[in-house]
Amino acid sequence: MKDVSQTDIKSLMNNLSSAVSALMVQLNDAVNKQDQKQSQTERSLDSLKTSVESDQQNKQRDFESLSSSLRDLKSSVSDLSSSVSSVSSQLSVSMQQQDVENLMNSLNFTVSELTSTLNNAVKKQEQKQTETERSLNSLKSSVQSDQQNKQRDLESLKSSLRDLKSSLSDLTSSFASISSKQQTSEERVMNALKELMNKMSNKTADVSVAVCKSGWILYKSSCFLFSSNQLTWSEARDYCKAQDALLLKIQDDDEEWTFLNKQTMPTAFWVGLTDQTTGQWRWADETPYIMNKERWNPGQPDDWRDHGLGEGGEDCGEITYTGKLNDNHCSVKMRFICRV
Repeated sequence: MKDVSQTDIKSLMNNLSSAVSALMVQLNDAVNKQDQKQSQTERSLDSLKTSVESDQQNKQRDFESLSSSLRDLKSSVSDLSSSVSSVSSQLSVSMQQQDVENLMNSLNFTVSELTSTLNNAVKKQEQKQTETERSLNSLKSSVQSDQQNKQRDLESLKSSLRDLKSSLSDLTSSFASISSKQQTSEERVMNALKELMNKMSNKTADVSVAVCKSGWILYKSSCFLFSSNQLTWSEARDYCKAQDALLLKIQDDDEEWTFLNKQTMPTAFWVGLTDQTTGQWRWADETPYIMNKERWNPGQPDDWRDHGLGEGGEDCGEITYTGKLNDNHCSVKMRFICRV
């Protein structure tokens, strides 16, 4: 199975994040539309409630007006009955008893018919009122149920959106963890490579890879010139500089000393050691020299002044015919060693 690179993981995660973002946008749009529909439903319900309440109030006023008319009519009938009784009493003198009874019966029948008609009208109105109230209650229940269903749907949608956001957050954390682990692995690999390169560099330091100029001798990674002409210490230093080299700076290891002894003994050569300015031994490149008495002839350096060569003591270093170091007067001319 092919390893998945960090770039592939990042690309996959970016695509997934884009898809999740697009889905979140769609969900947010759906939630907004649902909120708008919910607001429209609530406005419609409020408008319907207002309309039904207004209609109910109008019907209530009509019913109360009809009831008032019925009460007035009953009162009029009662007054009429009283009037009829009064008239009957007054007419009893001049009319026959039979005629009065017939008139009263006819009048009572008419009043009964009118009362029955009014009662039927009142009952029908009460039935319509009851049906209107039932219809209103049913409508209210239906609207409330629909509103509850929409609210549940909205809550479910919001819950899904929260779950999706939580999943995206977990996914982002997982990606960060994977990236961190992969970065840590890459850092370990890079550190291992650096360590390997350092080891290889140390190993190749022992392998001759330089190309030396004619007359120079290759040893490990350096080129050495063992001169045949003789110069003072200062002249030798300047000559080496002109060759883009240094008057010899010796690495303090036995292999290099063995190489130098083979090339110099039994002849003396200037090396890049001096205490001429500071009184402290240092190399020609101004780096300090760490004293190792084993590399010097016995009793050296001694800064001997009875040399008859002018002022000053012995301030410059040489490799003598014995293969060890000695201090000599810097004005002495001898062969020298350059290194690059």
